Amino acid sequence: MAQIAAAKGKAAPPPPPARIVTGAQFLTVFQVVFGVYALQFLLIPAKVVSDHFNATADQMTQFMTRGASASIAGVVWATRMLPEASAVKLATYVTLAVAVLYPYGAKFNLFKNNLSCKYPMHYVPEVLMAVLSLAGLYVMYL
Repeated sequence: MAQIAAAKGKAAPPPPPARIVTGAQFLTVFQVVFGVYALQFLLIPAKVVSDHFNATADQMTQFMTRGASASIAGVVWATRMLPEASAVKLATYVTLAVAVLYPYGAKFNLFKNNLSCKYPMHYVPEVLMAVLSLAGLYVMYL
């Protein structure tokens, strides 16, 4: 009887609630999405511009876009090397920054560039960055 009472006092804590998205899953999606962006920025910079804007990319724009591919690829690599908790934070903060600087910056004219977004194609990064941002915040805080 004493053993049963002692065992009841040491009951295992309840399991944590099931997660909709795990840190590993979020990181995998982040790495694929941003890896594809890095490749597009490197290999087809003019197409990235012409797909999302009613404009063509001049040589300077293509040069700057290609250069940005190295930073994007570096962040993808870093999220593969860091411990999961740190990688999730980095990926979430980068996604939020990219969302503001790229698709939402253009959509809402945040930087007074008066860019003419090409819809429906420009919805792709808008939705993608919103979903990734929310998933990262979910993994970090819930």
